[in-house]
Amino acid sequence: MNEKETVKFTPHYLPGFVFCILFVLGYVKSDAQDIPNRYDDLEKAKASPSDVRWLELKDKGYKEFPKDIFQFTNLEFLDLSGNQIKTVPGEIDQLIRLKYLDLSGNKIKRLPGSMADLDSLNTLHLAYLPGVDLAQVLPIISQISGLRVLDLKYNNIETIPGSIRYFGQLERLDLSGNPIRVLPEELAYLDRLKIFYLNDDREFNLEQSLDVLAGIDQLQELHLENDDIQVIPENITRMKSLEYLYINENRLNQLPAGIRTMPSLKYIDVYDNPIPNVFLDEYRRYLAPSIKINIGNK
Repeated sequence: MNEKETVKFTPHYLPGFVFCILFVLGYVKSDAQDIPNRYDDLEKAKASPSDVRWLELKDKGYKEFPKDIFQFTNLEFLDLSGNQIKTVPGEIDQLIRLKYLDLSGNKIKRLPGSMADLDSLNTLHLAYLPGVDLAQVLPIISQISGLRVLDLKYNNIETIPGSIRYFGQLERLDLSGNPIRVLPEELAYLDRLKIFYLNDDREFNLEQSLDVLAGIDQLQELHLENDDIQVIPENITRMKSLEYLYINENRLNQLPAGIRTMPSLKYIDVYDNPIPNVFLDEYRRYLAPSIKINIGNK
């Protein structure tokens, strides 16, 4: 695609991650919009710094944060994932238009306090940082007033610090792949949270955490895939706003009887659970038409 071409996007036909990125950056609209200049080469980007809005420098082998990036004053999307960066310079606050930042898969342990001033930042990926100091990082990024999406997956987190309570502006949180056994009560303070991921956590105890999840008033979508869950407690019915429940690849033998009474529930994914076919047929009958159930190929 050349720089002058325009595309009219139809959101429902975009791959999920692409639509999310474009939506965050404001490029998914009803009218055709120019695709921003996208660069994956720092030297080429430096030739026209004021035009650079989208910069992908993942898997480039950087051992230090490239400070040349700070000359891109209109930068909105920055992907530095999969490098060997250890520190983020305090000058990061110069990127005042930055909306999307991916620092996943680096060697970062701490973040500069100046990141709190990135008021335009909507989406932050800090995944695959096993040495990250959450006690230092969370208080800083909780001050980013525009932050709506936070990715902390696969960081070997065992306990979520109480400072998570200060992320009341978050709408999407991913804690997948961490050995978290019980969710802290402070998570219920995230009263704008709509989508929560806690996949690939075989230590997770749903029964002990359900009161916390039920306390998140606006939670609409819950992902508990591959968590070694054997039973869904009956009091899941307390989750009045839940619309989509993904609990596939667990060890469920049945669903709770009261699940049909959940007022907002539209969809349940139970694919790859050892639920007997006779139960699955029954669920399809009594959940339809208000609740769709995905059972895979059974």
